[in-house]
Amino acid sequence: METDFPLPGNAMDVAGFVAALHNVKVWAGNPSLEELRRRTGVASSTLSDAFSSRRRRIPSLDIVRAVIRACGGGPPDVVAWERAWRALAERIDAGKTTDPTSGIGTGKVAVPRQLPPDVAGFTGRRQSMEALRATHPRTPATIIAGTAGVGKTTLAVHWAHHIADRYPDGQLYLDLRGHSSDQTISPVEALSLLLQSLGVPAEKVPAELSLQTGLYRSLLADRRVLVILDNVVDTAHVRPLLPGGAGCHALITSRNALTGLVVRESAARITLETLDAAESVELLIRQLGRARVEAEPGTAIELATLCAHLPLALRIVAANLAARPRQSIAGAVQDLHKTDLLGRLQVIGDPEIAVTAAFDVSYRALPGETQRLFRLIGLVPGPEISRETAAVLLDRDLDDPVPELDELLAAHLIAEATPNRFRSHDLLALYARRQAGAEPDDVREKALDRLFSWYLLSSEAAVEILIPAAWWQQKHADLVCIGEAHRFSGPPEAQAWLRTELANLTAAASHAAQHGPAPFAWYLAHTLAGFLYSRGDTVALLSVARAGLRAAESVDNAFGRANGHMTMSLANTQLRDLRAAAKDLAAAREQYRRADDPRSALAASNNLGDLLVRLGEIDWAEQLLEKIIADPRVQQWVGGNEYSNLAMTRRIRGDYTDAQRLEKIGQQLAIRDGNLRLAAPAKVGLAMTHLELGEPAAAEPLLRSAYATVRETSSDIDLYDTVAGLLLVCARTGRHDEAADWAADLEALLERGICSYSGDDWAHTALVEAHLAAGRPEEALAIGEPALTENERAGYRLPAMRLRIRLGRAQVKLGNSTAARAFWDEALGYAKEQNLPDGIRIESELSALTAGSG
Repeated sequence: METDFPLPGNAMDVAGFVAALHNVKVWAGNPSLEELRRRTGVASSTLSDAFSSRRRRIPSLDIVRAVIRACGGGPPDVVAWERAWRALAERIDAGKTTDPTSGIGTGKVAVPRQLPPDVAGFTGRRQSMEALRATHPRTPATIIAGTAGVGKTTLAVHWAHHIADRYPDGQLYLDLRGHSSDQTISPVEALSLLLQSLGVPAEKVPAELSLQTGLYRSLLADRRVLVILDNVVDTAHVRPLLPGGAGCHALITSRNALTGLVVRESAARITLETLDAAESVELLIRQLGRARVEAEPGTAIELATLCAHLPLALRIVAANLAARPRQSIAGAVQDLHKTDLLGRLQVIGDPEIAVTAAFDVSYRALPGETQRLFRLIGLVPGPEISRETAAVLLDRDLDDPVPELDELLAAHLIAEATPNRFRSHDLLALYARRQAGAEPDDVREKALDRLFSWYLLSSEAAVEILIPAAWWQQKHADLVCIGEAHRFSGPPEAQAWLRTELANLTAAASHAAQHGPAPFAWYLAHTLAGFLYSRGDTVALLSVARAGLRAAESVDNAFGRANGHMTMSLANTQLRDLRAAAKDLAAAREQYRRADDPRSALAASNNLGDLLVRLGEIDWAEQLLEKIIADPRVQQWVGGNEYSNLAMTRRIRGDYTDAQRLEKIGQQLAIRDGNLRLAAPAKVGLAMTHLELGEPAAAEPLLRSAYATVRETSSDIDLYDTVAGLLLVCARTGRHDEAADWAADLEALLERGICSYSGDDWAHTALVEAHLAAGRPEEALAIGEPALTENERAGYRLPAMRLRIRLGRAQVKLGNSTAARAFWDEALGYAKEQNLPDGIRIESELSALTAGSG
């Protein structure tokens, strides 16, 4: 039998598609969003956004399928809608363009569309809307100021939707949490998020505020982008986030008047007051229906007065009434009176009292266990939770259902920001934190202990999958954790979990550093260090490193201080501040010895030896690494890395036989321990020795085997060294097309801020050599000279020497013997200082140059 189920057209645009989807809902009897939520499992707010006539993007295919099935569509109907969705998506993709001048990532222009959904039932604010319309179009920023809960964000988002088409290059939205129970987002953190939204990979975001601001304004200079900066603390908080382009506009909300922006930046300012009586009643009508409100007109005005005409309080009370259709407005007023709300609403200058009272009504209507979860959520230092986090807080098994979350969602006490990620508005979060204060001290401590234990255990489990290393397996020997870790299916899930939870993990480290238990701060920092280092996330790495070190210093814990300095050394290495990194490693070694932990002290010494190679101090590095290997306890402790580091210095010195011997020992130890990640660098080291011996055929299978391993372990720092080696193999065997492919991969890693796992960094040298081998000396100079400047500035003397050798060769090919001699003379000075075999090669090339010019 044929069905009359509504089907989409073949050539509709996004608006037509959304309208057709809405027709399906009407055809099915127009079920409420709450009913559709129960049928689909999709959050009501997400469904509302999917049906919005203002929507500019096609809803996700998963949501479309769920809606069609929930509204009675059969398999053929689902297929028809899926076909229409894919056709529309293809037409949209075909219309997208790229910016060939972009130097960020792949070159594609990031067009952010981050506006939150417009608030349903927006009402009032006629004067404010008129003031916004009257704002001069060239005004760089508009401030919406006012007290808490007055509707600043609601108005800003509504106005942003109204003017979005003026800004075709995108709309950015960021809640800075300036008056929030969560930690305020600093300008550095905010710019990192904004830059990533504009297409800058996290690994490429500068760590310094001035550099971030410069990059941010450069990206926006010639674009028309609307930037909504919500919940700002003060002028200093927001000024670095203002776009500089004449075509951009910043829309700012704050409790602060931000007079400095008005005076200095010529920003416009609108001060938002509470609603008047008529607007308050109109808001209730929009939420509850005209018939219900007009049946009790006097009581409706009394309800609005009880709520101080504060929009947030009105919406919460209205939501409670909407959820109880048999409850009268008079009954709601009576309930509010029982909370002594009237007296508190009369307190001038503190609207949170009104909001708190409204929250009290919602909270007290919850079942007991749901109330308990809400209180425990108030303990979480980070911005959001997952269902698994909720289970941990409630002391349940990780895979147990948590229906209390759904009850909190229905009561609008939390919102589902993204799938399985739940957070509260800042005032609700403050309210939850206050409710948590009612719990006994031991209950709060046990809940935080469960949460921090889960964070730490899960982080360790994820990192063990991504960066397995024997030394890291010491974990938290002096810290008792309870519960179990998240169970990961493999590297992709481990990476995804760490990325998703990173804001919570860094907040937990900061909370533990400030409030305790302090050991969680330094162990979390130590655990996350390798992951953050491997992905070039300098901002987060610095944050956790400082938290861990601060926590350990506050209690003078030697082991914690050592871990803190080890983590700081990685951050400083990533910042190319090698001298600071060396000081941190020396401090870490001293503190490990103080803690009677010789194994970890050896690890610090080993890292210091690697760092000395980066600094070009080969003699010093070799002496230090030889002492490590000579330690009679070393066979019990090492995982192969120590032998590989010493082999590296032998290779640099030209002792290739001993380098191969040591690399083989390192590889055997890594295999013994089942440590794939350390086996890969040992193979790369052996391969580089073969390349130095002029044996690329022997090097290639080792490198390809290492490449397969590092792809499995998802270690970008090891991938960096492996790809550099493969590029050299192809360049030295005349496979220039293949070399170009490896060069592109290596340049992408450099763009992301990834650096070498080994102190012997060949990346820039390999790129220059590949151009030389292919007969492109101009390109070799174009890449090599900036790379030389970068390495000199950072103190990387060994890569600088290698670059000078090859840049000299490029100058010879171009007939510039004087320039070539200058490069080689400089390189020769360093080679002689460190007694490197490269000196003999340089002298030979200088002699040939002299003979040729004579």
